[in-house]
Amino acid sequence: LDDLRTAASAGPLDDEARWLHATLSGRSAREVALRLRRAALAALTPLAPHGGFGAEGDNGWRRAADLIDAARGIDPGPWTSPSLYAVALVRGGRRKAAVALLDDAVRGDPADHRVTHSLAVALLNSCTHTEGSRWERCVAAWAALLHDAAFWAHVLASASRRYGVTVEPSLVPVLRAGLREVLERHLPDDAGTRVALGPLLQREADAAKLLAAVGGFPTSGGGGPPLFCGPLRIAELGRSAEFGAFAAAWERSFADARAAQASAYTGSTDPAAPAAHTSLTYAFSELGFAQLLLGHDKAADALAALSELRCPGCRARGGPGAAAVCEPACGRFDELNPGYAGIPDKHLRLSLDARGLALEARLSMGRAEMTSARPDFAAAAAYWRRALVHSREIDRYRETQTAIVDMALGAARDAHRDGRLSLAVSTLDATRSVIGANERGRLEGQLARVLADRGISVANDEEALLDRPAADLRRSVAFNPHLLRAQVSLGIVLRGLAAARWRSGSLSGARDTLREAVDQLTAALVLFPDDPDLEEQREAAVADLDHVMWQPDESEQ
Repeated sequence: LDDLRTAASAGPLDDEARWLHATLSGRSAREVALRLRRAALAALTPLAPHGGFGAEGDNGWRRAADLIDAARGIDPGPWTSPSLYAVALVRGGRRKAAVALLDDAVRGDPADHRVTHSLAVALLNSCTHTEGSRWERCVAAWAALLHDAAFWAHVLASASRRYGVTVEPSLVPVLRAGLREVLERHLPDDAGTRVALGPLLQREADAAKLLAAVGGFPTSGGGGPPLFCGPLRIAELGRSAEFGAFAAAWERSFADARAAQASAYTGSTDPAAPAAHTSLTYAFSELGFAQLLLGHDKAADALAALSELRCPGCRARGGPGAAAVCEPACGRFDELNPGYAGIPDKHLRLSLDARGLALEARLSMGRAEMTSARPDFAAAAAYWRRALVHSREIDRYRETQTAIVDMALGAARDAHRDGRLSLAVSTLDATRSVIGANERGRLEGQLARVLADRGISVANDEEALLDRPAADLRRSVAFNPHLLRAQVSLGIVLRGLAAARWRSGSLSGARDTLREAVDQLTAALVLFPDDPDLEEQREAAVADLDHVMWQPDESEQ
């Protein structure tokens, strides 16, 4: 210490001597740490022309890393410019210390995209295939950048300086997609995580996008810049309870908006709920994976994901057959489901919402079977029967019936328009077999039209037998007696069928068919009095019947 004082009296000390002097003099830990950091920067060489720091050889980096690590041991921070110190630690061979420094910096200012970016890069290049928790942190960090407008503004500005041209904001979606592709290529297939890293990144990114759509999650009690991240980052920051209150407030505001719209809406259908609300709570929970799979038309996988929503601890305690959500006393529920943390009866609500998604999955699976290149109507009906049973448990039976009928009518209309009349009939028949009486009328109206078209089409084929067209037209008239075209056509076909039976030697069959034609046309004239086509067909049917009644029946003789 005396030597240092003597040297200081002769001239200014260098940074190495200053930190040693501060230490020996008993200065505060904060001041000693500051001196150490300055000494570390002095070991580096400023770079030109773009700024930053470098070092002459590995020794300079190692010395800087040693000094920074020593400063961290005395004063963990927070420090200004943490990314600079992290780079020095990485280059000096202290990668874990760099990650720890950046981790602390992110917790101090989670909205600083520069620190988050540094942490994301450090984690991506330091994780091993077996470090599942670190890979989850890596995914959380990158997802927090994908929809951060400040991060992309910084990227565009840096590119403009580097290349000397203006980089338009319209490129951001392309850059974002490219970044996601690069990340997905770097993620290992099996990192020992609870969920594969690819779907995990998608879930986090989708949640961040939804959060960005509502303006982000405010920091510093609402006074700081917002976060645009996924549920993993929320849990890492220990903000699950705050986020739960935030999500609950948004849910109430959307509910109020829907109520206001409904009171002012005079149309025949309710206005759609905003897309952000329908997904935000789900996305920031264990339901996010099922929601993601449903969005990618993987309904069976989504249904499987919904069968187990518990944390590993609750799963171990409960075993198979227990409730699919965590126990009410579980300490990890909010961490895994921050979107539900602010909702009363959150465990029950998560369970009900999971059932709702399971219902959507079953409806989707039925639709997929119904509309595939080779439809399996029995499988579709089975999925929809299960969906209807499930819907009663969550008071959505009528809504589910309507959804199934809408899907079937849409598929049948497409088939009808393409001339695939038998496919349209099979679609409507299969759906009718599972639908209750209150929604069956819509199906039967469409079924009557399709059956009439198929019956008329087949009857017009001179080589076709008339039994099948007659059956189609009978069903059409039964479903909709007010379909005049079907009534007239049925009368014509029954007369033709009677003639065919007479020619084949069945006079009794011809008489029975003509009696049916007369009765059918008589009943039709009650609905369409004085219709000339019906009157003409009835007169012809009566004449035909009178004629065959006088013919000798060989079977009777």
